[in-house]
Amino acid sequence: MSYWQAELLENAMSATDVELLFDSIKTVARQLEFDYVAYGSRRLFPITKPCLFLANNYSPAWQAAYSANRYLDIDPYVQRAMRSVKPVLWDAELKAQMPEFWQDAQAHGLSEGWGQTLLNSETQGLVTFARGSGTITALELETKQAQLSWLAQITHLGLTRLQMRGADSVLPVPIELSQREKEILQWTADGKSSDDVSVILGISKRTVNFHINHCLKKLGCQNKIAAAVKASLMGLLWK
Repeated sequence: MSYWQAELLENAMSATDVELLFDSIKTVARQLEFDYVAYGSRRLFPITKPCLFLANNYSPAWQAAYSANRYLDIDPYVQRAMRSVKPVLWDAELKAQMPEFWQDAQAHGLSEGWGQTLLNSETQGLVTFARGSGTITALELETKQAQLSWLAQITHLGLTRLQMRGADSVLPVPIELSQREKEILQWTADGKSSDDVSVILGISKRTVNFHINHCLKKLGCQNKIAAAVKASLMGLLWK
């Protein structure tokens, strides 16, 4: 796990203030050459009264225009991201939809972006990293995809933790991970693939994936990165 991942995980676990945690997230995003961070989430329950949470550092002018023009109803990026389990890039195909919207976004300093919808047992969230210029090339995406995914997961889980603090909820059932599950998630946290982990631990890839699937169910996560981040946030990997 890199220095910034460990530091941000610690902040996400200990933060008591949304603004301070969001400042830490913005700092890492800028290191990855993204000037803007946006996070929006809704609690899955109760269905009839969804609880929304929004945080971003977009310009006040863009926030006002977005609201006044009801862009949330037509934003092609949001519509695609909410239907996808994979990251979504602001590519040419996406920008061909609703060109007036994208022209307005560019006029407010937003040209390039990357984002991902994330889901856990409590909330669904959309994390977006954006900037005003500089095309996101295939090489940059290949280089930064893992880091962006990590940052998105930490953003979602850290802000969800703060959002849920003090919320009326049923006392959660304690989560216990086996020693093997902890080992696999620790190596996953270091960016190792299932193939890598199978070699390191001397077990088959099938066995690695078997344990990962158990971790996903226990932690209520969609993918192994989310599981590794959540387990780290909950302090389960080093017990």
